[in-house]
Amino acid sequence: MRTHLSPAILWLLALSVCSCSREAPVAPARLAASTDSPPLVISSPLDPGLPAPGHESDGASPEELALFQRLSSESARLGEGEGPNAVVVWNRLTKELGVGAKLPPPLMARAYALVQVGIYDALIASGDRLRGRLPEHSVAAGTASRVLGYLFPARLDRIQEVASAEIALDQGSDGTALGAWMLGSAVGRAVVARGMSDGSDALFTGTPPAGDGIWTGINPVLPMCGTWKTWVLGSGSEIVPEPPYPYGSAQDLQDTREVLDVSLSRTPEQIAIVHKWADVSPPAIWNELLNDRIVAQNLGVAASARAHAYLNVAMADAFIECWACKYKYWIARPFQRIPGLVTVIPTPNFPSYTSGHSTISAAAAAVMGEIFPAERDFFAQQSLEAAMSRLYGGIHFRHDNEEGSRVGAIIGDRVVERMRAGNPRRLLASTGP
Repeated sequence: MRTHLSPAILWLLALSVCSCSREAPVAPARLAASTDSPPLVISSPLDPGLPAPGHESDGASPEELALFQRLSSESARLGEGEGPNAVVVWNRLTKELGVGAKLPPPLMARAYALVQVGIYDALIASGDRLRGRLPEHSVAAGTASRVLGYLFPARLDRIQEVASAEIALDQGSDGTALGAWMLGSAVGRAVVARGMSDGSDALFTGTPPAGDGIWTGINPVLPMCGTWKTWVLGSGSEIVPEPPYPYGSAQDLQDTREVLDVSLSRTPEQIAIVHKWADVSPPAIWNELLNDRIVAQNLGVAASARAHAYLNVAMADAFIECWACKYKYWIARPFQRIPGLVTVIPTPNFPSYTSGHSTISAAAAAVMGEIFPAERDFFAQQSLEAAMSRLYGGIHFRHDNEEGSRVGAIIGDRVVERMRAGNPRRLLASTGP
């Protein structure tokens, strides 16, 4: 049985968060090796589906050779790459392409996870002692360009432009860079195969329920997301939230009244918090929090890849669990129950219980706190602020947020356990000299 925090206590916590919503200083970190944990898609650095050590470029097809030669030629003209950290470069390109394609948040999280897991696994493979030291930028470019090409086939021109700039950092078309590109591409193929079989193309064939307190609308967003293949959880239904409050119960009516009361007394600060967490896709917000620290601390590519892989699988799994809950109960949104309710932002077109922002932010905060333990409290505060923003905005009930946060924290803890699997005595990052 879980312990409930009273609405008054949670409200006070939320107000305290509002007073410290600016980002805390970044604490110095010492990073462990990226290979402390096993890969997430390939079976090992010497997976039989990958080129043999020392022969990474031997199996290149004429088409692959021609593409690499073209990109290398273009990179020679470019001269300089897009940035010193390949993980950040490809992460930000994923955001650019996802925003351009108007991906809903669960699909945005899926894209981030596929790209970042691909880079992480490819760097594990390239870091094996039998392969020598293959250039990291070309490894990451080989993987990310293949995965992003699968996700955004209409943007191959932009993807290859970035790939050329990244190859430039490895001195273009020498044999080592080609082998690195081919190894990365092979890992990318494995990740694409995973993406093509994760169930994200499943079609909803059921009938939405009807009744008091049930969501009403047409074309709900991603009703099959809760059935997608997870990364760390066994399935989207492995962690079961408590049921929503019964329609018309005292708790239900209290939550409903609170949404109305908040809508009638919003402060400018609360409205700003709503927009902070709504104007950018929530997975992108947490990815940028990590990018800022990678850049500020000049973290290495391998450690950055590991951090991004686990942050993004946590959010992807959290979305899958949350969507499984949403389409299990089909709970109505506040505006569907409160006549004349004024919201700060439009209500998303899917059921209310539980809150996606609350769930994925709690999961993300757990992972970020593991990576940067000196900032653990800050990330927890950001997670709470994200949850409260949905109440401030008038698009979620308190119970949506509280239960989403609780379950998201459990998911985050599961991912942290996986992070520690390779060497449980070591954190990804820890404070110290």
